[in-house]
Amino acid sequence: RHAQENYEKDLKAVQELEGCLGITRRWVPEDEEWQAAARLVANRKYQRALDNVEHLVVSQIFELSKMNQSGTGYKLRKHIGKALQTRSAAIRAALLQYNAAAKALGCRALEFDEVVEYAFLADFDLLRDT
Repeated sequence: RHAQENYEKDLKAVQELEGCLGITRRWVPEDEEWQAAARLVANRKYQRALDNVEHLVVSQIFELSKMNQSGTGYKLRKHIGKALQTRSAAIRAALLQYNAAAKALGCRALEFDEVVEYAFLADFDLLRDT
């Protein structure tokens, strides 16, 4: 009952807004405008997922360089090692999101081993063509 009341209230608000804006016809999935908006949304999801993967990998690169510096003590190395394990799990999760977004756009998917190799090579010019 509560959900029905909220639905009716929201529908009324949408209808009032459509009236104020002079909208006479709603988009349907077959409309060109709908498809253009869907492409924009898919591209935005792809770019955000790519930014997230890039952020995590660059952070991992910095942590690895800090770990390998001389003067880094045993406790700090252990702490950085645990942080790297956590970061690896975060990279795996981010890759799942990236690969789903890439599949929706028809871009190639990435594997975890490939991304970790980027981290060790510090070579991260990743798929910025879109």
